[in-house]
Amino acid sequence: MKKLLSITILIFFALGATAQDYDFGKVSKEEILQKEHPNYPDANASILYRNTDTKFGYSQDEGFYIKTEVQERVKIYNQDGYDEATVMLSQYVGASDEEQVTGLKAYTYNVEGDKIIESKLQSRDIFKEEKSKYRKVTKFTMPDIRDGSVIEYKYTFKSPFYSNIDEFRFQEEIPVDRVDMRFFAPEYLMYRTHGKGVIPLNLTTEKKNRTLRYRYTSTKLANVARSSSSNEEVEFTENGYIVNLTNVPPIKNEPYSGNLNNYMSALKFELAMTKFPNSEIRSYATSWEDVASKIYQSTGFGKELDRESYYKKDIDNIISEASSQTEKMFLIYDYVKSKMTWNDYYGVYVDAGVKKAYKDGVGNVADINLMLSSMLRYAGVRCSPVLLSTKNNGIPVFPTRTGFNYVIAGAIVNEKLYLLDGADKAGVPNILKPELLNWMGRMVKADGSSRLVDLFPNRPATHIGMLNLEITDDMIISGNAKNRFSGHYARSERNRFAALTGDEQLKKLDSYYESIDAIDVSFKDLKVASKPLTLEYNFEAEDMIDEAGDKLYVNPLAHLGTNKNYLTAESRNHPVDYVYPWSDKYTVSIKIPAGYEVESVPDDLAINLVDNMGSYRFGVTVSGDKVNVGLQNTMSAALVNSNYYKDLQAYLKMIVAKESEKIVFKKI
Repeated sequence: MKKLLSITILIFFALGATAQDYDFGKVSKEEILQKEHPNYPDANASILYRNTDTKFGYSQDEGFYIKTEVQERVKIYNQDGYDEATVMLSQYVGASDEEQVTGLKAYTYNVEGDKIIESKLQSRDIFKEEKSKYRKVTKFTMPDIRDGSVIEYKYTFKSPFYSNIDEFRFQEEIPVDRVDMRFFAPEYLMYRTHGKGVIPLNLTTEKKNRTLRYRYTSTKLANVARSSSSNEEVEFTENGYIVNLTNVPPIKNEPYSGNLNNYMSALKFELAMTKFPNSEIRSYATSWEDVASKIYQSTGFGKELDRESYYKKDIDNIISEASSQTEKMFLIYDYVKSKMTWNDYYGVYVDAGVKKAYKDGVGNVADINLMLSSMLRYAGVRCSPVLLSTKNNGIPVFPTRTGFNYVIAGAIVNEKLYLLDGADKAGVPNILKPELLNWMGRMVKADGSSRLVDLFPNRPATHIGMLNLEITDDMIISGNAKNRFSGHYARSERNRFAALTGDEQLKKLDSYYESIDAIDVSFKDLKVASKPLTLEYNFEAEDMIDEAGDKLYVNPLAHLGTNKNYLTAESRNHPVDYVYPWSDKYTVSIKIPAGYEVESVPDDLAINLVDNMGSYRFGVTVSGDKVNVGLQNTMSAALVNSNYYKDLQAYLKMIVAKESEKIVFKKI
């Protein structure tokens, strides 16, 4: 028995020595000295522990409010992980109340010699930034960050907005060793849960009794006003939701990932119903149609659309000679873009109000685009606002007013819908900023009805490229390139080149196409957003041709070819996000060098992706003294579901293999 007891004690102490201590401030030397993550050695940082404990408090003045205690411990392995030392905590600001971060304590832990050195975050290094009228951020960067540092912080997050709770996230771009979540709500507030991501959350539920004590003050009026107070107690049941996860893998930021936040494993709570004592049951479950209708009826939205007096004279002058609805639309759209400047604030409700924003020439998204919508209506153009969620705001899981954070104008002319963003100086009808191409928007009408609107362009962005190539005597490719870009391609190229000088444009072109040396470059309609963009340049390249014996091996598509399959991961749990549909069409003419003949050319290739998501055509012909190469590569689907990942990966593999084949010239 003594031996058995001794063995049991030894096992107990052994387990105790290896068990992780997650109490705040109990960081171990082993954690700090760890050189790499045991399961993900390439990780630059990892979350050792994340804990969120949510409870509901109550006060006589405020009623119920949310109180969440947060603790996080993060390991930094190298300099590429230093970004994890900067933390931003977002808080919503309402009309009369706001969320608060209190009790923030944070330390950085390093080892020097045999000692653990603590560096405390000072209050002077904590900053509050206003991001918009409705959103502010508490931001801090941890001190004394080195390779191997462990940082730890805790704080309390208080929110009066129990009908809209930020999601609880369990997955990040770095490994998460352990994450615990506890959420206990009083029986008067009934929530639905919505999980996302591919990792099973193993959500468990629990009920427990709670006694709430508060001080109640009452006032009696007789001849003299008197007040009295008493301590009150109420007993009720709490509904608990618990998640405990270990070894959560990172979600990898792969090419064309879009907003990874949309796919990270997380849990969202939706307030479905309230049932307070001696009160009627109130349902909060709603639809997107209801949400859109309530937004429209809000004073910061619908009433602003009805204001006209402040712009009537100006708009009358602008459209006085317009001969069609289309012309009126473009004139008003261009006028708003030129007059108004976006202050970088998002939102579906006005900030300054349309009248003041018009006078100042500055406003938030709603100020500008509700103004635009109103002007178009005044001019007789059918127009309604379109609510949407930006990619950073995420894909709404269920209907809430905060699911939308942007509004644009939707004009209908000759039964064709035009999506217009007056806050975008570089805007073109139906060519929205990439950050706005986030699934669907919702058009809201004055009668309270609404309908879904596809935000993606109905035509693909196109790049038509024409190359004429010659091989010089010193075995250098000399070429001329003519390019025509439309749609989002044109927008992207303008963003890249419009603000640059001629020399800067040459350098930018060389850096974009690393295999060429551009000699000169010229643009047409570089600053005319409504037209396709033309780009022409001459270039030389040494790496596109190989000489071996009496043969020359030439890349058929020069620098326009696809030489790498960017989908290298074995599997993928989130979509491939191309942002918008696109189509590339290239023709290349290669002059056969003097003293050589064509020995071989690549075979033709025609392939199609499943469900008509994409197609590829490649062909080579020899005509006279030239080899002509033709290619058309089209991706009709802006978003390719992860179910098709293997198909897309194989599709790209065939394309890369084909475009890696050479045209072979043999000396005569």
